[in-house]
Amino acid sequence: MKLSQRILSHARFGLQPSAKNSVAWLRVIHKPTPPGRILYSLWTRDAIQHIPKDRTVTYARVVVDYRPQKPDPNRVRITVGGNLIHYPGELTTRTADLITSKMLWNSVLSTENARFLTADVKHFYLNTPLDRYEYMRMPFNLIPDHFVQQYDLKAKAKNGFVYMEIRRGLWGLPQAGILANKLLKERLAKHRYYEVPHTPGLWKHYSRPICFTLVVDDFGIKYVGKEHAEHLFKALRQDYQLDVDWAGSLYCGITLEWDYQARTLDISMPGYIQRMLEKFKHVPPPKPQDSPYPAPTKKCGKEA
Repeated sequence: MKLSQRILSHARFGLQPSAKNSVAWLRVIHKPTPPGRILYSLWTRDAIQHIPKDRTVTYARVVVDYRPQKPDPNRVRITVGGNLIHYPGELTTRTADLITSKMLWNSVLSTENARFLTADVKHFYLNTPLDRYEYMRMPFNLIPDHFVQQYDLKAKAKNGFVYMEIRRGLWGLPQAGILANKLLKERLAKHRYYEVPHTPGLWKHYSRPICFTLVVDDFGIKYVGKEHAEHLFKALRQDYQLDVDWAGSLYCGITLEWDYQARTLDISMPGYIQRMLEKFKHVPPPKPQDSPYPAPTKKCGKEA
């Protein structure tokens, strides 16, 4: 079986199975990790016995998805089987919910000269060092041949697996989110940005007219004056790579259509219903049915 076929047979796919083009996926899995970032260390057969006893060697999972809004829509990620990781620290990450985001959007419309933009931090998890190393093994037959030759993996493989020591955040690690968020908070604090204490995921600056919601690595930014947005970008680019959309047209999968003159905003998720129907294999009934059950009679007063 070809490598691309082995990868696809092990992969967990997203919502668009039509994107399963083996040539495209094989090209994507060959893409290197961010330069200068040591994500994991490959362990030799002799070193495997020295893995700490309190760590579980988890599995690697190949996740394949199609993201049309990205520069390269075909995406392959080697993720960690996080269900086997037992991390002793806090795992909950404060992120903005939809209500907070909607309140910020309303604030943009009601504030004179305010504008909205979005920014995405690239390799957000991969930039975060772990406070303790974790361990993972990956089937040898899923690794591209040129990786095998470059790192002499045949000599390192044991019982059909290659063992890895994870040193930085990877997708699937349960602690990756909280560690990345804490590091971001430390870095932005140097530039006088802070998270509002009682509103998770809402950030402000001590003096500048700028605030933003944060969901994992997605920034939804309200600003009054382009120079203040540039100040935030300058702070972030000291440690991260950014993709910026000054039009603020897409945030967390929600399409935003701004009309600053009329002070209106239309939000939508084009194609969402159709994708859900395909995902759950819903067969349309021969007779249109607007609601699965008859609406119950409203009861008021003592009968409520």
